[in-house]
Amino acid sequence: MTVLWSGFAVLIVFAALLIFWPWLGRRIADPKLDSQNLNIRLTRQRLNELQREVQEGLIGKEDQQQAEQELKLALAQEQSSEQRSGKSFSVLVLTIGLLLALAVAGGSYWKANEIGDLRHWQQAKSEIGELGKRVVVDADPSVTAQELQRFALALRTRLWREPDAPEGWLLLGRLHASLNRLDSAIQAYEKSLDLDPTRDSAKMSLAQALVMTASETNLQRASGILRKLTEKDKSNHSAMGLLAITATQLGQNDLALDSWRELQSQLPESDPMYASVAERIAALNGSESAVTELQLKISVAPELTSKLPEQGYLVVFARDPQKGNMPAAVIRQPLDTMPLTLTLTDANAMMADYRLSDLNQAQLIARISQDADVSSQAGELEGEVSITIQAGTIMQQSIVINREIK
Repeated sequence: MTVLWSGFAVLIVFAALLIFWPWLGRRIADPKLDSQNLNIRLTRQRLNELQREVQEGLIGKEDQQQAEQELKLALAQEQSSEQRSGKSFSVLVLTIGLLLALAVAGGSYWKANEIGDLRHWQQAKSEIGELGKRVVVDADPSVTAQELQRFALALRTRLWREPDAPEGWLLLGRLHASLNRLDSAIQAYEKSLDLDPTRDSAKMSLAQALVMTASETNLQRASGILRKLTEKDKSNHSAMGLLAITATQLGQNDLALDSWRELQSQLPESDPMYASVAERIAALNGSESAVTELQLKISVAPELTSKLPEQGYLVVFARDPQKGNMPAAVIRQPLDTMPLTLTLTDANAMMADYRLSDLNQAQLIARISQDADVSSQAGELEGEVSITIQAGTIMQQSIVINREIK
């Protein structure tokens, strides 16, 4: 859009220059040096001299008439030549103006219509069948983020033509969530539920996306959805575990403990999730032996301090680099004076079976943004380190925010 308006501004200035150029030329040019006026004055002067020469008897009438005709003919030829020259200049100026207008219009059209994105969309559309099989049917782990983006684009296009498809909107939401586009994921889940309010899988996916944003408003909303799901089905372990996590993030420890204990009572001790739930209960009860804790000192590189927003958010999270963007633990809070220290534990997990203590190698990321969205955006500031996690211990690590996302 900036290119478009810049092009319009250039065209307006150029048009104004063409309109006012003759007036500006007359204002700038010296009348005494105007060749046309000079030729006219010289011709008149010569005609007066011829008249005087006739009166003095130096030449005859016939010689005077012949000389006058030659002078007038020469003047007419000179003016005609200058007019042709002026026309040539005007044609040149108009040609340049036309070419410039076409160049600006072409560039503006390209930018306004996003021709590159259109080609990307056409590629995505042609691959939707193959990508759909790999993503949905085969659950191919080798699918890249770029392929997921193309699949999401093609799916969104199909839903634009066929919007009454709750399954399609649900799938689109899950694609957005896997790409960490949480706002888009939430919108897609809501569209799916508008079409089919009874679909519990869409409600669960919506609650997960709301919890991942870590916004208090979204956490409260997720808690309401999860309460209804667990009341409807006491054996919904995923909803019960996510409700406990949500309650922990909201500071509702009693609800969190009740939910974990209810979930533990339904699990056999042989279930891998049983030990994880027991550790959660121990952590909420204050048992130090079960704590896996990261004490993080966050600072900003001196060259980036001038780029800190006046009002922003600090997001700190840990993730397994082999499992994409899903965080195992996350903290988000309003931006405060740097440096500062934060503590990351299993209580900051987003899922019951994916916690800080479950990681062997963790990628720790600290990010500063102007909004509350945890997904990365151009212009945000970020720093990261990698660390080996030792479950059941207290670890210390520093993160320097030292680069700007492009």
